[in-house]
Amino acid sequence: MQTNDIIKDISFLYELSLSIGQSLDLKENCRRFLDTLMSIKNIEFGGVWIRNSYISFTEQEHGLKAVYSHPIIKLENCSICNSNFIDRCFASQNSFSCILTQKISNEIGFKVKEGGAITFFQLREIGFLVLYSSSEKRIWSQIDQTKLKNVLDKFSVSIQACISHTTSVQDLITITETKKELEKAKKEAEESEKLKSAFLSNISHEIRTPINAMVGFSNLLSDNNLNKNQRDGFINHISDNGKKLLKLINNLIDVSKMETNQLAIQKENFVLNPIITDLYKVFETSHSLNKNLELRLILPKNSEEFSINSDKNKIVQILENLIDNAIKFTTKGIIEIGYFIEDETNPIFYIKDTGVGISSENQHVIFDLFRQGESSSTRKFEGSGIGLTLCKKMVQLLEGEIWFDSKIKIGSNFYFKVHNLGQSNLKLLRESSDKFECRIEGSGVKSIDYTNRNILIAEDVKSNFNYLNAIIELTDANVIWARNGRDAIEICQANDPQIDLVLMDMRMPEIGGLDAIKQIKAINNRIPVIVQTAFTFNNEKEECFKAGANEFITKPIDPHKLMEVLQKFL
Repeated sequence: MQTNDIIKDISFLYELSLSIGQSLDLKENCRRFLDTLMSIKNIEFGGVWIRNSYISFTEQEHGLKAVYSHPIIKLENCSICNSNFIDRCFASQNSFSCILTQKISNEIGFKVKEGGAITFFQLREIGFLVLYSSSEKRIWSQIDQTKLKNVLDKFSVSIQACISHTTSVQDLITITETKKELEKAKKEAEESEKLKSAFLSNISHEIRTPINAMVGFSNLLSDNNLNKNQRDGFINHISDNGKKLLKLINNLIDVSKMETNQLAIQKENFVLNPIITDLYKVFETSHSLNKNLELRLILPKNSEEFSINSDKNKIVQILENLIDNAIKFTTKGIIEIGYFIEDETNPIFYIKDTGVGISSENQHVIFDLFRQGESSSTRKFEGSGIGLTLCKKMVQLLEGEIWFDSKIKIGSNFYFKVHNLGQSNLKLLRESSDKFECRIEGSGVKSIDYTNRNILIAEDVKSNFNYLNAIIELTDANVIWARNGRDAIEICQANDPQIDLVLMDMRMPEIGGLDAIKQIKAINNRIPVIVQTAFTFNNEKEECFKAGANEFITKPIDPHKLMEVLQKFL
């Protein structure tokens, strides 16, 4: 070799060595090295492939990835899924140079399919480097390939340093982000714990308060010196506090259902005005309503027959909670209840009040569970902090939305709408509703005559039986008591007297309600079986219907609801 050639090689290798390790950024490091190499040797394409197992920021474990190529347009695919070809080529040599074939081009995802010279250099165990020239005369000799070995080893080390640096930076970022997330989670957990503690303390007060009134006034009723007005007043207090306690318990049960995703919906067609009017009447005649407060009912014109398809009970419960809230936070003025119709089909319900309003700093959390405007022991307004959360959850289940606007000392306006599938059988539904209201309200329970009808009550708790019996006796029906599921089955099997309807409790000794329903239906499928239970979860309701039950009512049982069910089947 001539001296000039030796000097050129030394100069080339020296300049190439200086280009290594100039940056800890992987792409920048590769760019500087390849730019120097390609400019000196007049190479048209250069690329660096790294095994995925060495790169922490790749999703795949196997194969190789082109971390840098110039010009990048030469590549169809930057990833090599199967590297068997490369592994075989490097099994006995660290580098090789040959004419480009279509097979080689396909293996590395090269756009140039064949022709020209391509050279592969192994970068230790981490990957390989590719150089390409369109001239087949540019095939590198083994001597030329060997000259680059030491420089390429240094380049491999620099790549490993870049990868280690990137991994360290990512680990540091991950640690920092994890620390921030842990701190955030800790803060949220502490806040949640405080909210739950405040909620438990508050809910204990909310439960004990009506119980205290119920027990207290019940004890006072035993005084024989009470006049009628005093006795009626005490009874009203007991009734109002009982309803208040029941509403609170129902909300707590619904929160439990909500947390376990069991708060399901049951859609039906129903006329809207009667349920809102009934709700208005309940609150208007409530003994706890402030005398300085006026309740107004606003219904759209010509809406007497307007019906929707949705979950009636959920809509009533949402309205109840919103009206409760309005009454609680409004000491005097007006509360307006109503709805208006959007686009001729979708009702938008609203509750407007002239109460204390909601401060701007509290408006973003009022729908959060356990949140209240005030949580101290000196708070002015009572409440459990779960009503609005339930409202939002139920509206979401009904595929709707809920929103509000409020100003301190001016009042609050709450609105919500639900997904309505439209009106169907409107005239028929309205006529049926009118007839039924007439039967219940016009005649009353006492005028319903079930003489010669035999109603079996399967109930193991005597006080519960006595309550049901007291209601049904008003219809002159013959009541038979079964103290457990086995007795109920035997009475139906004996058919003496012939049973016309069964009121079945779920939890009883010997044989439970579900098994009793199945066996009674097997004996006589025509006997209507009405489940009356304290269980309210949807899966329990479904199990009852699967067993053969005809209807399902929950305790505590409303007399009018019971009569409605009896009329349906008798």
